[in-house]
Parts: sequence; C-alpha cells; structure tokens
Amino acid sequence: MVSENGTADAGKTGGWKDRKEWLLLLLSLLLAFIVWMIHSLSLRYSVFIEYDVVLESSLQGRSRTSVSEDVLIIRGRSDGYYILKQRIGKRKTLRVKVAPESLRYRNGDTYYVVSEDVKSNIVESLGRNVDLEFIVTDTLDFVFPRMMSRKVPVAANSSISFDGQYMPVGGVQLRPDSIEIYGDSAYIATIDSVFTETISLSGVDGPVQGISGIVPVRRVEYSENTVYYSLNVVRYVEETLTVPVSVTGVPEDKDMIVLPSAVTLTYRRVFSNAYYTPENFVLAVDYTDFIRTIDSELVPELVSMPEGVLWWEINPRYVDCILLDKEQGGGL
Repeated sequence: MVSENGTADAGKTGGWKDRKEWLLLLLSLLLAFIVWMIHSLSLRYSVFIEYDVVLESSLQGRSRTSVSEDVLIIRGRSDGYYILKQRIGKRKTLRVKVAPESLRYRNGDTYYVVSEDVKSNIVESLGRNVDLEFIVTDTLDFVFPRMMSRKVPVAANSSISFDGQYMPVGGVQLRPDSIEIYGDSAYIATIDSVFTETISLSGVDGPVQGISGIVPVRRVEYSENTVYYSLNVVRYVEETLTVPVSVTGVPEDKDMIVLPSAVTLTYRRVFSNAYYTPENFVLAVDYTDFIRTIDSELVPELVSMPEGVLWWEINPRYVDCILLDKEQGGGL
C-alpha cells in the first residue's frame, strides 16, 4: 500500500523531469537556430544594395566633396553579415574618389558622373566587402559649390622623447609642407596654418618616419588630409672644452678686453672617432653689439664650429667687456 506522501513525492519528481526535458528541448532548438544562423550569415548571396555616395574630387576653386543627389544601386555578392548590417538602420554611405576629368558639367554648380566611367573607383571603395556584379544606377549628380582657397603651411604637432644619448638633427620634416584650404573667405582668412595630429613617440633611437592626419577645421576643406613626416635622429657624445673669446669689428684706435677671456664650452656632436680641440671653435663678441647695448655684458656667439656639432652652451653665459683707447690707454 502506497502512502499519500509517497504518491505526492512521485508526482513532484515526475513533473520536474517533464520540465527538465522541455528545457533541454528548448535549449537544443535555440542552439540549433544559432548554428543555422551563423552558417547562413557566413554564406555569400547576390543581392541589390543601396548607398548614399560622397564624391571626393579636386575641382579647381570648388568644394572638395559632395553628397550625391541620387542613390547608388548596385548588385553584388557579399556575406550575410555585411548584408544584414546594410539592411539595419539608415542607408550606408560610400566614399568614392575620382579625378576631375571623370566629372561632367551639367549646369550651374552641378556635375555628374557616368557610373560605368567610375566603376573601378566604386570597386575600390567597396573593398573586400562586396564583389560588384553590375551597377543599376546610370548616372549620379553632385553639387560642387564655388569656394575660396589659399595655401597655408602645415605645422607639426609632436610629442617625442629620445633614448639616452640620442637627439634629433633639425625638426620634424613634412611632405607636403603646405596645402590648399577651401571654404568661405570669412573662415579661411583667419587661418595662417594647419596642424598635424599629435605625433607621439617615445624611446626613439634612430630616424623615424610615418604618416599623420591633419587636424580638421570646421567648415574648411583640405587638398590633402594626411602628410608624410620624418625626423633624423642620431647618437651623440657630449664633451667640454675651454675656448677663448675673441673680439671682432673693433676700430684701429680702440681696444676691447673681455672678462673672462675664455669660457667653458659644452657641446654635443654626432658619435664618431673625431677629436676636437679649442682651435676648432671660434667664440666671439662684436664691437657693434657692445656699442648698442646699455651695459657692458655680451653673449659670445659661436661663429665657427666643426661639422657634426648638434648643440652647444657656454658657462658663464655672459662676459664683461671693457673698451680702451689705444692712444691714451684709458677707459671710455
């Protein structure tokens, strides 16, 4: 004879087993759907795809870019992931670069391109995402309004640190070092130069080069959006010499004494087997500078030095000058 508790326990156990089986079935179906979805999306399909087109060109005296007034429709093969992304949300934009000769004038500020004429440019913009089969849209119209232009220099914005005993020779070189800017005259008249994005390097121990973008300016377009940069970096050695200070430009009836008559010259040169002596350097003060100054102190200038010297400084920085009359032997 089975007790009431035994019957209830058996019912509960049976119910839990049923729910567990249903959960396993649902989980299996979900996993199967996910596997099917991944497999389906990895396959390639031939479909029609629509794009808004941003055309980049270099028409003289006109805007550098324009958005098509028409929709570009193509047929191509792509995987399901890309097609799904294209179908979700708003229509995607395709940026196409063309030469000015590919643009045909229609009227006013309006130009158009024949799709077949720029087919290779479209293929390049599509990249590996789509294998183009054919283009449905025959022509695309673009408006390129007239814009003022001027040429301005490109300035390097850099943050560069060097490894021990390495330093740059000169500054960062840019190519091109100037570009054309386009826009309303009220905007471009206020722009004297444009800047690269920050060129950030650390621990540099040799020549460096690369490509940097140019920081955009609102309502202004550029003839180039990137520049090539390079910086020559060499290993150096630091040395110290005691070098006499000479005087130049003193009239024949005058004499000028410098105190101290020699200073300590610390310099950095390119690492090599070269050997320098004080005679390889000429430090001088000029009589004309002394006449123009309101005090007797001058900063000696390094007017001659060996090739390969990268940097120098002297100690003390200033020297005192005393002007004497040769005939009387007295100070003036």
